[in-house]
Amino acid sequence: MNNFILADLITRIKVGYKARLLSIKVLKNKLTINFLILLYKIGLIRSFYMLKNECKILVYLKYRNNRSAIYSIDLISKPSRRVYWTLNILSHNYRKYSFSTFYIISTSKGLITSNDAILQKSISGEILCKIKL
Repeated sequence: MNNFILADLITRIKVGYKARLLSIKVLKNKLTINFLILLYKIGLIRSFYMLKNECKILVYLKYRNNRSAIYSIDLISKPSRRVYWTLNILSHNYRKYSFSTFYIISTSKGLITSNDAILQKSISGEILCKIKL
């Protein structure tokens, strides 16, 4: 159930950036809120606000030099096919893509980026999505 909501969020972000929208509305959920907090900390969205009367969140997209902050965002783990990576696979992909690509990982400690997982050297988990800058 959660990955369907995550797939909806990722699709809305993709469409919002392609249509050059300033803001989008997404469904409110605990996973969505944690995902948006992580994107905000990284600096890929400007901000987000929870709407009181609706069960939705208003997300303000970020643009740099008239280009979107995210080049592409793709869903990796799906309800029909869960993808779990160990630290070895994460470090291999880190060396392969360098700083232009990172992954959002669901761990027992919450959502983190692949860069943070490699720095902590003991965390692996379900790969939710791949983000190219």
